[in-house]
Amino acid sequence: MPTVRQAIAAFMGEASGQPDATAMLLLGTHLGSHQRLGVLEQEGAADRLADWCQGHWGGGSDRDQRALSTICRAVDFWGTRGWLTSDPAARLR
Repeated sequence: MPTVRQAIAAFMGEASGQPDATAMLLLGTHLGSHQRLGVLEQEGAADRLADWCQGHWGGGSDRDQRALSTICRAVDFWGTRGWLTSDPAARLR
């Protein structure tokens, strides 16, 4: 399983459109870039992720929606590769 940093780099390298690089940087810092991506599947991780995201991007602006969309797209990307077996971004959708 890749580290958070490796997983974010893979997503950013292959993402179409214009993913929110700031959201990914902040997510990596929040999760700990050296941690394995599986940190998102620990008990309570989905709730902590949703609460953290709402604290940063809960205002509903276009900028907020772009950041949340990028995080959801990254989670989908990681799931497609088999790096995640759950959907820790379910509360963000």
